[in-house]
Amino acid sequence: MSTESAGSFVDASAVPIQQKNPKRERRVPLEKGAPAKLDQRWDWHDVLYLLILVGLVVAMAIRYTPNFTGEVAGEWWDPLLNIWTMSWDTTTLLHAPTHLWQAQLLYPNNLSLTFSENLLGETLLYAPFYLATHNPVLAYNITFYLTFVLCGINMYIMARHYIGKPFASFVAALIYAFAPYRIGQIDHIHIVAGEWMPLAFLYLDLALERGRWRHWILFALFYLLQLLSSVYYGIFLSYALLTFVLFRYAKPFVTQLRSTDKRSYLKYLFFRGVRPALVFAIMFVFLGILMAPYLASLHSGFSRSLDQTAGYSAFLRDFGFADPFNWLYGISYYNGVLLPYDSEHYLFLGLTTLALGILGVILVLRFKLIMLRPYMWTGLIVLLFAFGPFLQYSTPSGAPFVAAASRFLGLVALPPNPPHIPMPWLLAYFILPGFSGLRVPARLVGVLLIILALMAAQAVAWLQTISSGNATERRDEPPNLFNKHFLDSTTFSFLRGIVIRCLLIAIPLTLLLEAAPAYLPVTMIPTGNAIPAVYQWLAVHGDQQPIVELPMASVDRNFETKQEAWYDYYATYHSHPIANGWSGYRPPLTANMAFTLLNFPSEASLTLLKKYHIYYVVLHLQFYNTTIAHTLVAQMESNPDLRRVAEFGYDSVWQVI
Repeated sequence: MSTESAGSFVDASAVPIQQKNPKRERRVPLEKGAPAKLDQRWDWHDVLYLLILVGLVVAMAIRYTPNFTGEVAGEWWDPLLNIWTMSWDTTTLLHAPTHLWQAQLLYPNNLSLTFSENLLGETLLYAPFYLATHNPVLAYNITFYLTFVLCGINMYIMARHYIGKPFASFVAALIYAFAPYRIGQIDHIHIVAGEWMPLAFLYLDLALERGRWRHWILFALFYLLQLLSSVYYGIFLSYALLTFVLFRYAKPFVTQLRSTDKRSYLKYLFFRGVRPALVFAIMFVFLGILMAPYLASLHSGFSRSLDQTAGYSAFLRDFGFADPFNWLYGISYYNGVLLPYDSEHYLFLGLTTLALGILGVILVLRFKLIMLRPYMWTGLIVLLFAFGPFLQYSTPSGAPFVAAASRFLGLVALPPNPPHIPMPWLLAYFILPGFSGLRVPARLVGVLLIILALMAAQAVAWLQTISSGNATERRDEPPNLFNKHFLDSTTFSFLRGIVIRCLLIAIPLTLLLEAAPAYLPVTMIPTGNAIPAVYQWLAVHGDQQPIVELPMASVDRNFETKQEAWYDYYATYHSHPIANGWSGYRPPLTANMAFTLLNFPSEASLTLLKKYHIYYVVLHLQFYNTTIAHTLVAQMESNPDLRRVAEFGYDSVWQVI
């Protein structure tokens, strides 16, 4: 990467160490296998590798979710919430953008869209297909698989810039797009969608190095796109970028400050800072608009406890567990514990990825690669934070899952597991903005994948170099075909080259093999006229009055909160605010309402509904046992404050008079 002193944020003499010793730079490829000059020109190889990435994602979609218009990958609850979220974003931004944050779910709570991811970044992909087809499942599937494509392409662009070799960049793209960790997160589209992080890293580095308008603008664009796609990744990315900048530019800055006239240098930095200052000012306006509702929710008590955070931190043993449907490494039981499909603790990254990543780290340290070394140290910091507030080895059973009910629903407060060593997250929780609202530190593994992919690409580039013999050929004497030492060394080089080339060919195959699912859990979802008739009735009746659907999830009955995700999805087809909802956060008002409605139609429950102007009750008898269902209907029919206005088999609509 060249440095242009005329536009550099840090003066060129302080940054490009290799340029100050060109003799050493020329010697590296012959003696150590590092490229002297990166070839930034793209050719047909680059196009071919990008087409292969697209083809792999298409094959994945055809293999695992062939019914593209009626099924989605993953267990139902989060995909259904995500479909509703993107549909809500699309319709509300078109027709009533000021009501975006006051969402349809979890009425009458304020700013209910902030209780989970807003998915505005994904909505940019989702909206055109949803508006064109009116099929939310089809639009979701296209968006879901596009995130894999973009993860691969954008990681390829980043690695291509730093490593310079198309094949090595392709390996980086495979790691980032198809890592077992990413496949295991198929229920969480906002964790799959880390596509803009590689470009945010790349263009921030370019902007600080070269100082051009386009680099600053592109950095701001990709950073904001990532924040819109995932608030989790947006917050993680912010701190990871800050860490990278400190490792990359702090030492050159201090060195330059000490070696030159301080006043002149500070004046130089002031004028060079005009462009980033203007870009950041505009970016912070957007950040303020986006994050203000989340900050308001945090001030209203929407935060995560340390116990809750510890339960969703990375445990050391988690890195040895892949998701249960992984073809090579997936298991269904461990020590008698049934492993669910949906977990934040399947952190296996692949043996090939780890081996290449470790080799890449060794090369970065051995060859003092100044462009990659800051990424390496940033990756170490990211890993430390992924362990959450306390370092924990494993759960008591050793299984990679902490049951939510036993950890943080208020029933049992379990202490963190041994060795219970305080980690940096504990301090950040109390002093750094945003950390108190984050539940899952283990999701930092999605950021760590960028660094691992870069290190792996460096390892592959080195293997490519030594496979050609450049690292061992002697250039100080002419070849002599009658010299036995020459023949032996040539034979060894030839054989070594063949072995390494075979290894290089095997690397992409093993990466895909380690990530490949034997199958994907899928959820069948009705669309259009196939949805239950009661929701078709609600779409054209009731004057958009608030409703509540019974049963409502409560800790006192056998109806789990995640089952309300179906209420979320069907709300896509009508415009009534609903008191129910599956979301990332269940507010106390909703929990209290659910507890009161356990005794519906008691006087207290009817008073509560009238207080919040909820005049329609949608009853789903199929979720009750027969005895309770008959008793409930009899009580409702005899209550003078209730009137049945529609009935569709097990579903019925009642009006509160």
